[in-house]
Amino acid sequence: SKHSSAFYHFTSASVLDLLTAKIVFRCSNRIKQDANCHRYVYILVYDLKIFSTMAGLPPRSRSRSLSASVQNRSPLETLLHMGFPKDRAEKAIAASGNHGAQQAAEWLLSHVNDPQLDNKEPREYVIYLCPTGELRTKLLEFWYESAQLCGWNSAHVYHPHITLCPFFKMPDNKVEAIDLVMDAVNQEINLWPSVAPLGLDLFTQNKNFIGYFVKSPHHHYVEQLMLKVMEVFAIQGIDMKPQMKQIHMTLAFQYNPDHHDLLMKLTQDINLQCDASWEIQIYSRFQDLKTAEVRRVMKNYHPSQSDELKLIENDFIFMAPEEHDHSPDGWFRGTSHQTGVSAFFPGNFTIKCSQMEMWTLHRSIPVSSLSFKNPTHNGISTRYESQDADQQHSEVEYDKLWSVDLTNESPTYAKVNKKKKNTNVLPRTLYIIRHAERCDFAFFRTWFDKSFNSDGLYTRFNLNCPKELIPRSSFLDFNKDCPLTVIGREQARITGEALRDAGESISYIYCSPALRCVETATEVMKAYGFTHGMSIEPSLFEWCGWYKPNMPNFMPPDGLVKCGFPVDTDYKPFVEVGSINVFETMEDYYVRSFNFTQHILRKHKPSGGNLLLIGHSGTLDACSRQLTGKPGRSAEEFRNIVRGCPYCGICTVGEDVSSGKWNLIEPPIPLLTHGANSKDYNWEGLKI
Repeated sequence: SKHSSAFYHFTSASVLDLLTAKIVFRCSNRIKQDANCHRYVYILVYDLKIFSTMAGLPPRSRSRSLSASVQNRSPLETLLHMGFPKDRAEKAIAASGNHGAQQAAEWLLSHVNDPQLDNKEPREYVIYLCPTGELRTKLLEFWYESAQLCGWNSAHVYHPHITLCPFFKMPDNKVEAIDLVMDAVNQEINLWPSVAPLGLDLFTQNKNFIGYFVKSPHHHYVEQLMLKVMEVFAIQGIDMKPQMKQIHMTLAFQYNPDHHDLLMKLTQDINLQCDASWEIQIYSRFQDLKTAEVRRVMKNYHPSQSDELKLIENDFIFMAPEEHDHSPDGWFRGTSHQTGVSAFFPGNFTIKCSQMEMWTLHRSIPVSSLSFKNPTHNGISTRYESQDADQQHSEVEYDKLWSVDLTNESPTYAKVNKKKKNTNVLPRTLYIIRHAERCDFAFFRTWFDKSFNSDGLYTRFNLNCPKELIPRSSFLDFNKDCPLTVIGREQARITGEALRDAGESISYIYCSPALRCVETATEVMKAYGFTHGMSIEPSLFEWCGWYKPNMPNFMPPDGLVKCGFPVDTDYKPFVEVGSINVFETMEDYYVRSFNFTQHILRKHKPSGGNLLLIGHSGTLDACSRQLTGKPGRSAEEFRNIVRGCPYCGICTVGEDVSSGKWNLIEPPIPLLTHGANSKDYNWEGLKI
C-alpha cells in the first residue's frame, strides 16, 4: 500500500505482469507462514489488472486489412458476399430504403416465394414536404372525421403532405443517388433566410377540391430547391421533374358534391393556431401500388386451403379495387406486403388504410427554418372501410386540376376567409362518468352461470342481483352485456343527486350502448331531473380488445324505449355499431373516442350548453386526453389508468373560450367510495 500510487504510472502490460510475478515470488515465504496472506496478494494482483486497463493503447504489430475491408463493405457487397444474385440484392436494397445490408437481407428472405422477385421494373419515387408534430396530428384528425361523415375520398389515399414533384422512376442500382440529393437539399435549405412561418392559403374549386396553396416567398424557395434536386438527379442519369404548378396540400378531392359544405365547415370550425414542423421526405413504391387499394391486417389468419393467404397482424395487403365487385363472399384476392405472395384472404380481418403505409421511406431532412405556429384543420387516421371503388384516386385527373390558372381573378378559385370568433359566449363543460357497479364484476364470471339455467330462466341468487331482467332476443346476450347490480343503481342515483345539488347545468347526455351504461344514465337522469332522452352512441363503447372475436349484441334504441329507458330514438349515431372493428388497436380506440368528442362539441357549439358522457373506465381518458392536447396512450399505460377508475368515477373538462382549448378541471362532486362486502360469507360457519 505504501507504493500503490506509483502503479498508476505504469503503461506497459508486460511491466505489470513482471511486477505481479515478483510480488507473488517475494510473498511466497509469507504465504507459507500465514494461510490468510494469499488473499491480500491476489487482491493486489487483481488491482494491478484493473490499473492496466487505464493504460494507453498497446502498439500495433499486425495488419488487419482483411477485417477492415469486411467492415467497410457496402450493403450491396455484403449481400453479394452472402451469395445473393446482384439483381435481387439491388432490388432488396431499394425496397428496404437502403438502410443497410441486414434489412435488405431480411426483405430477401421474406420474399423467397414472391413471384415478382425477379421483375426488373424500377420503383417509383416521390418527394414530399411533410408536416410533423401537432400540425400532422390535426390534419390526420380532420381526415378521419371527413371519412366518417362523408365517406372515403381520394385525399385519404395519402398522408398529409405538400407534393414537390410528380412520381419518377429510378433503377434499383442507382438508389444511392438519393443520398447525394439529400446532401444537396441540406446545403440548399441551410441557405434559406428565416422566413417562418410557412404561409398556407385555404381554397376550394368546383366542389371537387379543398386544400392549401403555399404562399410567397416560400413558394419561390421550394421551386428553387427542387430545381437543384432535378440538377443532381440529372447528373446521375435520372429524369425527375419538379412541381412547377401551384404547390399545394390536399385536404379533400373527388368527393360527393353534396358533402362540400360539410367538409368546408369542418375546415373552418377548427382553431387555426398550432405548433408545426416540416420535413422533406423521399418515398418509393412498387408500380403495382399506383391504383391499388391497401388494407391493414387486424387479425392473424392461418390458411386452411392452398389458395388462401396467411395474414400476419400489422402486415399490409394490396388488391385491385374491383375485388369488391367480384367477391360474392367477402373473400378478396390480394398480395402480402411482407412476403409478396398473392392469394385469397377474408376481408373482415383487414381494414382499408392509406396507401402510403406501404411505401418505403428512404430519407428525411427536417426544415428547421419552417417551424412555426400555423393554420391547420382537424381530422384523423386513415382506417375505415372502403366506399365506392370508382372513387379511387386518379393521378391523371388530379394533375388536370392544376392545368388551369388558379389566381384570385379566376372565377373557379374561391378563397376562404375565416369567420371571426364570437367572444361573447359562455365556456362549456364536458362531464365524463363511468358506469356503476356491474354484475359480472361484482360476482366475477360466475354471475351468468349462476343466474341462468340451460333454458335461460333467470334466478336471483344474491340480493345484490337485479330482481328481474329486461326481455332480450336471447338470454345469452347478458353474458357480454350485463346489467347493474342493485348497489350499482344506487351508486348512479347518488351521483345524479350530487350533480343536481351542485347546481351543474347539463344540456345533452350521450351514452354507450352497453346495458350497464344505459341503466347508469337512466338512474342519473332520474335523480338529476333531466327530462330529455339520452342519445345512444356506439363510439362511447369501451376498447374492443377485451371482446375478441365478437362484439356484444346490444339492444337497439327502440327496444330500450319499450323497456322503459329514456332514449332519444330520433338520434342518428355518429358511428354505427357494425362499423366498429372488434380487432381495433389501442390507437384506433383513442381515435374513435376523440373523434366523436370533437364531433359533438362542434355540433352543439352554436347553441352552447354542457354535455355529459356516460361510458366505461377507459372513456374518461379516451374522450379527454387528446382533447386536452396530449397523445393517446399505449396499451400498458391505458390498462394502468383504467385500474384506478372507480364506479361512477368522474372527470371534467372545461373550455377556454379565448384560446379554444380544453383543460381538465376539478370535478364538481366528490368521488363515491363503497366498500366491498364479502361475497363468500357462509352463515353455516356459525355452527362450528
